[in-house]
Amino acid sequence: MIHIGDWKLAVDVEKTKMAFEFNSYRCMSEECHNFVEACEKHLEHKVLDFARELGIDLSKPSHLESHQVNDNTAIMYSGKYHIIGEIVEGEVDGWDIILGEHCFSLTDEMDQVPIVMDGPIIEISFEVVLPWVIESNILV
Repeated sequence: MIHIGDWKLAVDVEKTKMAFEFNSYRCMSEECHNFVEACEKHLEHKVLDFARELGIDLSKPSHLESHQVNDNTAIMYSGKYHIIGEIVEGEVDGWDIILGEHCFSLTDEMDQVPIVMDGPIIEISFEVVLPWVIESNILV
């Protein structure tokens, strides 16, 4: 049982990790490559610990969108992660966790769940602004 704020989540961390490991889908755009690189270089330990506790591979969101911000010097990313488990206590609509630059929310749209995940699923949406870290002409 994982306790986060007033919520209790029954998460199968090992199955979730395995699903992320076997999920080979990865967006191939420059924005997505930047997301992966920026995650490796700019995430705070509390975000990494949060992800590790839930079995999430932050470099493999189920869905990822990007928008240039801050005079085209950074990218605002929004997306979703899915984990294998269920909410035992707490409301979906009331869960907003702010960790550093990340905002995580429970959502229940359940679109784009990776095919390698079966059983009860928890969907976690996120938003974060990350710097542009790869060499490219995209932010000029």
